Amino acid sequence: MTLNEALILSYIKRGISYGYSIMKHVRRSRSDEWVEFSRAGLYKTLDKLERNGMIVKSLEQSNGRPPKHVFTITGLGETELSEYIDNGFDFHYQPRNELDAYLVTAVAASPDATFLSRKIDKRIDAVNDHIQRLKGEWPEDKAAYPLIVYALYRRRMEFLEHELEWLTWLKDILGRVPEDVLSVTWGDLS
Repeated sequence: MTLNEALILSYIKRGISYGYSIMKHVRRSRSDEWVEFSRAGLYKTLDKLERNGMIVKSLEQSNGRPPKHVFTITGLGETELSEYIDNGFDFHYQPRNELDAYLVTAVAASPDATFLSRKIDKRIDAVNDHIQRLKGEWPEDKAAYPLIVYALYRRRMEFLEHELEWLTWLKDILGRVPEDVLSVTWGDLS
């Protein structure tokens, strides 16, 4: 089971039972900040969950409006969700990320410090843009946030600010590298 499938099952279990309401709840609870989520992806996942017997779909008619699909979690869905929550997530720390892999590749391809510094500038701009977007999208009244939403928001902001600090440090170090990055040791710069 994927994290998206578990998230959708948890909403259905809580009674958020049709596609539009799931999407609305994801956006309102800001779950899409932490989990890749799109409308098309939602409906593909709902279809997959139904094919695998974890949810059932029925039509509901209300107030003369067109019928809508309503989803209900099955016993299998409850079991699979519980299993995922208990054992499905890998809590082991993984010290690698995509930026690390990119930097290693970029240095191997072009060890020129100026070239690498320009790439770091791009990442600094992207991190700054993301920080500003988050600050602009999240209302100032953080006291009204549910605890876990605020905790995750704070974690995201602290991570971005820490990354920005590290990137700025690296850019400063690269500015002192007189030759290609691969031929310089830390001892040469300290």
